[in-house]
Amino acid sequence: MDETQLWTLIGDQGEREPLITPGEARAAVQLLRREGSPVADELAVRLARRLPAEE
Repeated sequence: MDETQLWTLIGDQGEREPLITPGEARAAVQLLRREGSPVADELAVRLARRLPAEE
């Protein structure tokens, strides 16, 4: 899948459903940040915004 297709996927603002646990989401954010591509960075930001604040 090329970068344009990935941008299209993350741009789709359809109905949201909880698919992963907060811990899984935090792990995904860390992995995406290591990726270094603009699409991965944007997806990491979007996921991180939805996570509850860590205490």
